[in-house]
Amino acid sequence: MDYRVLKRIFPLSLFMILSFFLVGFAMQQNTTEQGLYFVSMDFTGTQIKVGNNSMKLFIGDRKSKAPLKQKLDVEIVPWMPAHEHGTSALPIIKELGKGEYSVEQVNLSMPGLWEIYVRINKGKRGEDTAVFNVNVK
Repeated sequence: MDYRVLKRIFPLSLFMILSFFLVGFAMQQNTTEQGLYFVSMDFTGTQIKVGNNSMKLFIGDRKSKAPLKQKLDVEIVPWMPAHEHGTSALPIIKELGKGEYSVEQVNLSMPGLWEIYVRINKGKRGEDTAVFNVNVK
């Protein structure tokens, strides 16, 4: 193989491999599907694991990223698309104020790729959803 081709392919390949493994770690940020909110999700610990996990959510205004002052109706739904199933345990969500929420007992029952749906209902402003992909080891 030509050295110049390898020189161009290697950094991109390394980035893609590292990105795959880092999906299961730390903080992720997303805008909701309808564009109403900005959501960040941060799992406690260094790696998302099989079993119960804890995380923090921050929900803010999409444009300003400022925290929403009013309490929102928030629901967390873990879903494993490869097996087309969720989990039987409902996560426990506690409002901490200033757009922050503590989420306990996020049960991810097996290794693989999971989608974490964060559903937000704010009365007249409507319902909106952010989706996060996490890789469970």
